[in-house]
Amino acid sequence: MFAPGIRQGHHVPHGLLPFLLGVLAVAAAIVAWAIFSARPASSPEFSLLPNLDPARVRSIAYSVPTGGVDRLYVRGLADDAAPRLLASFPSAFEFHARGSASPLADRLAILSVAKAPPYARMSIIAVPSGGRVDIDVDFDYLSPLAWSPDAARVFGVHSSLPDESGRVRAQVIEVDSVTGMATIAAEFDNALEVAPLGFSLDGQRLFIVVVDQGGSSLWVRRGGRSERVATLSPGRTRDWSLSPDGSRLAFVDVVGAGERAFVGRSLVIATGALSVPYPGGDQLGVAWLPGSDAPMFGGPGGSVRLTTPSSESTYVVPIRWSPDGSTLVAAVYSAGRDRTTDPLQSIELVSSDRRVLLSPEPGATFVGWVRDEE
Repeated sequence: MFAPGIRQGHHVPHGLLPFLLGVLAVAAAIVAWAIFSARPASSPEFSLLPNLDPARVRSIAYSVPTGGVDRLYVRGLADDAAPRLLASFPSAFEFHARGSASPLADRLAILSVAKAPPYARMSIIAVPSGGRVDIDVDFDYLSPLAWSPDAARVFGVHSSLPDESGRVRAQVIEVDSVTGMATIAAEFDNALEVAPLGFSLDGQRLFIVVVDQGGSSLWVRRGGRSERVATLSPGRTRDWSLSPDGSRLAFVDVVGAGERAFVGRSLVIATGALSVPYPGGDQLGVAWLPGSDAPMFGGPGGSVRLTTPSSESTYVVPIRWSPDGSTLVAAVYSAGRDRTTDPLQSIELVSSDRRVLLSPEPGATFVGWVRDEE
């Protein structure tokens, strides 16, 4: 949904605080959408996947908390499109349903907490039918979710409770999205965070970020073996996002306090080369425009910004582009002294000519882009 930041165990990031949706305090349009005028020359993100026309993926899936229940809706992008209830999930405390859409836009993996956190259960929801498979395995509530390119498998994380140093034993769990069968795909000891990201274009290599006391590193899982392939940072990282073709990884390096605490970086996986696309200010959140080789970072120092006078008090975090590159889901935050606890103002759908709220309901959370038709 997501607001930037992914943490394991009992740590809850600012994006999970009660959402402050309502009347926007910003009246100016987002100006960094200049990217719309420079359309990519290469093929869109989904063009190499079977049986998916990006132009057909024109619906969004999102959840809305209502009392002790989170309701999962799907609706089209048209102004008069009516939301359709797809599924419901019980919620506990302020822990609400969150999830991810498959690369084929036909399934949703949802994590929901019916009992005490930090653990959640996964459900696979078919779109548009609403068919459901519940997985009888505990996952970290804040686990990243990674799909195989053919949508046959989805990966999440189960971690032990942290020791006195915050270290855990993390298992990457592979789930068959049709049968619901779950198996352990990889294990990492003495980790602070483990995040499955996605696959190489051929579907053979699963990329995983591991954060431990030695820093942040990228691993690859292939043929039953895990191999470390690159060092990302000597410290913590966050907001990891794999490029559509699986050749690059964009992420935010948490460098500490001061004028610049969050630095956006990009890694070429084949060579290990790191770059800093935007040299000034804090970057938060990453999104890849389909067909582009360059990631878009949000935050006060990112490439997606608000026009003046609102730019001094608010900033934007990109969440996810539509497969055809026409619409971006983005979160708008009110900037404060501590940008890890800035309040969320809204989640919006932004195109070259319009901005609309994800939902008028408070606390709505984006899940993914889907094709809501047979």
